[in-house]
Amino acid sequence: MRTTLTDNGAVTSAISVSEAKAHLRVYHSEDDSYLSSLVLSATQVIEHETKHALITRGFVLGMDRFPEDEIVLPRSPLGAVSSITYTDTAGALQTLSSSVYVVYQVNAVARIMRKASQTWPNISTEGGMPISVTFSAGYGAVSANIPQSLRHAVLLQASHMYENRTSVNIGNIVNELPMTVQRLIVQYHSGDYS
Repeated sequence: MRTTLTDNGAVTSAISVSEAKAHLRVYHSEDDSYLSSLVLSATQVIEHETKHALITRGFVLGMDRFPEDEIVLPRSPLGAVSSITYTDTAGALQTLSSSVYVVYQVNAVARIMRKASQTWPNISTEGGMPISVTFSAGYGAVSANIPQSLRHAVLLQASHMYENRTSVNIGNIVNELPMTVQRLIVQYHSGDYS
């Protein structure tokens, strides 16, 4: 099955510049703009590594066909599934009735399962992504809702990027993610995402 994921909202930084400055012991404002971009980049790194949206926003999962039984949503934690739309065999856009499926989570991974008594509808085979699942994911509207370990991982990743401004570091062991960051986010890896 081919899928696409569209992020309908802008990623919001999980920590503030002032939090990053306090951690780094930076007492001037010359690097504020640079730190702001690092904090946003660090947030994106942690979201990519964990497949979790930190601040809640909307997504659209496009699919070229319905799976056998269930759809695994590629971002956690689930806020809500707004709609499932599809293009039928006549080329008309339809909204799938919520009576056809049930939404549930296992290990913080959201799934949409077809009810046993139901069948997925027939869809257009004209190519593209005839199925769209619109949903929201994230821990809430403010960074205070994000689990502390993820906030700290963003802080450490931003600090690492601030203190190591080149991609080559001669004479030191270099990891793609610092080991402490890896340890903080490992609990958010479910193994259900590809």
